[in-house]
This record gives sequence, C-alpha cells and structure tokens, in this order.
Amino acid sequence: MNPPATQGWRCGSRRIEIKASRPFLLGILNVTPDSFSDGGRYQRVDAAVKHGLQLCEEGDGLDVGGESTRPGAEAISAKEERGRVIPVLQQIRKERPDIFLSVDTYKVEVARAAFEEAGVDVVNDVSGGRWDEGMWDWVASVGVGYVCMHAGGRPKEMQKDPSYKNVVQEVGHFFEERMNGMDKVGIETERVVLDVGVGFGKLAEHNRALLEGDWGWLSRPLMWGLSRKSFLGVTEKEKGLRSRDEALDWWHRELLRRGKPMVWRVHQPARVKSSLS
Repeated sequence: MNPPATQGWRCGSRRIEIKASRPFLLGILNVTPDSFSDGGRYQRVDAAVKHGLQLCEEGDGLDVGGESTRPGAEAISAKEERGRVIPVLQQIRKERPDIFLSVDTYKVEVARAAFEEAGVDVVNDVSGGRWDEGMWDWVASVGVGYVCMHAGGRPKEMQKDPSYKNVVQEVGHFFEERMNGMDKVGIETERVVLDVGVGFGKLAEHNRALLEGDWGWLSRPLMWGLSRKSFLGVTEKEKGLRSRDEALDWWHRELLRRGKPMVWRVHQPARVKSSLS
C-alpha cells in the first residue's frame, strides 16, 4: 500500500497537514546551560526570544526545551524547568500569537504550565509517557498534540552500552505498545506523532538501522531529530562529505525518498529548506 500524500496532526484546535513532499520543520530552541549543541547560548529570556522568533520565520514552528537530554545529563526539577521555558514561551506567543509552539518536556507539571500560560500546541515527550505517570491522562483531557519518542533509558545512563537484538523491531514493538496504551486513556490517534529517538540510548549502528528501517506500516507520521547528532560524523566520513551539515542533508534526502509525511526537528530551518530546493 502506498503511503498517504498528507496526514493530519490535530493539536488542540489546530489541524496541521503534514505532507510527504515537504517535511514540517520544527526549529529547536534550547534554553539550557548544558545542551550538547547550543547549551548556554539562549539562557537569557531576551536572547532566547529573539532566536526563537527567527526560527519561527525560517520554519513551520518552534520546539522549546528547558532540560538537557544529552547523554549523561542530570535531571532538573519541574520548578527549575518551568522557570526556564515559561517566560520564553509566553513572550514568543505574545509576539507571534499564530505560531505553532511545542514544549519539549516529559514532566506533566511543565507541560500543563506551558499549555495554560503560553498556549502550546504540542508536548514533545522524550519518555513516551514513561517517566511521569500523569502525562497521558492530562494530554487526553486537554487534547494537545503529542510526540511519543523512544528513549533507551534516561539521559544519565542511556549511552552506557546500549544493546538491541533488532533495534527496528524493538522500537516498532514499543510504538505498538504505546499506541495501545494511549488509545486506552483516550488520546486520539490523530493527535500523535512518533519519534524513533535517534541518539537516545543508541549507537551509530542503531541510528543507521532506524534510518534505513521500513516504517511504512506505521499509521502515524514520524518525527526525525537528526540535527547535529554525533552519528552524522560517521556518515560524513563514509560518504566523503565536508561537514555534519552535509551529512544531515544526505540523510534528509534519503528520508524524503520514502514518500511519507514527516516532521523534522532542526537547528537551522532556513538552511534545511535551502538544501531541499
């Protein structure tokens, strides 16, 4: 069966059409001191808002995170995370009431505050609902869009000898189990996007297998977060490319050939757009 040309993503009162011909681009804004790529650059609210608004102009939406989930990162409290993300989300919403906003958090307390105080459209949950048992009931109650990601453990220990017999099958089984669980608590299927979690408890060979895997059987679009991940260095060397950005472009072109609606989470939406033209 051929994949659909478009798929809908219901996020609160919005319905986003995700096209196979062009990915939906979510810009990444980390308001953290320790994220692997841009940690510390946007800790001040004014700097974060300025960069966030620029990303909004370049892409289709913005994903704001206040806790680093890089390998080895320490968890922070919900109070500290709220203090980082809520002022930024509120100001961006004030400046651009129409913008598509996502909050990157696995804590229901942070998700609720982002929804109630800044009107976020999506909760991007790296735990897939496993690290805060209240998350799914709340998502179901308010009808926010939801990204369910696979992570091979919490950031503190996830890269300590990750092991899979068949990573594509295991992540696929995870999605089946999670989709069944979400259905039981009342999260509508059309509100869900899935993320295989490239780099989250996976080695380079696991990431490659996930990228090369057949995901055509999934009923929902996939989000891919490849930007600036370390495995790109392997592709850069293998393909004789000049940079990780060129390796990112290579994988993006490969993904587009699948002809399936996708969301891409990227640091440089304008550059990604240019690479596809």
